[in-house]
Amino acid sequence: MLSTLITSKSRIEVLTWFVSHPGERFHYLQLDRLLASSRASLQRELKRLEDGGLLRSTKEANIRFYSIDQDYPLYPELKSIIFKTAGLADFLRDSLHEIGVIEVALIFGSVAKNVEDMASDVDLLVIGDIDMDALHEALDAAEQRTGREVNPTVYSREEWSGRVKTGRAFATDVLEGKKIFLMGDEDELRRTA
Repeated sequence: MLSTLITSKSRIEVLTWFVSHPGERFHYLQLDRLLASSRASLQRELKRLEDGGLLRSTKEANIRFYSIDQDYPLYPELKSIIFKTAGLADFLRDSLHEIGVIEVALIFGSVAKNVEDMASDVDLLVIGDIDMDALHEALDAAEQRTGREVNPTVYSREEWSGRVKTGRAFATDVLEGKKIFLMGDEDELRRTA
């Protein structure tokens, strides 16, 4: 889906990696090992993204380190697009289709609020009837692919509804906070309550 807007596969891969790892910095050889892009296209994309202001670089002892500029004016929107299309959300969404009947799945917490740092995990809420072993296998695969730890919270529809009706702080925070939906939407989340 993102490939219709950005035609360079290397650029999508580089953007996805940096957006998925805010606050971290990487040197060229690390990125060459981590990403599937050719060396020439990786160098070209790093230069373009740095020239455009999205990436910052610093040089230490002849090694140039790159990191994403989270203060870049379009960073929150770019992050949202990447997470919904080519980033972590895609990996999680694809994995979740195999684990049971899910009514709603969403990312909440620091990632959704755009305040995460390199130590932040990805908070995932799943509401439905699922196979927990399959969920953990799917999340392990997503963690390996993205290099981010995923912390799942799972409720059946009845459990979630009970927590909402009794005004539990967690349920209230999720309902009122920012979210990135992987499956379902705001209306479906409200209906599960």
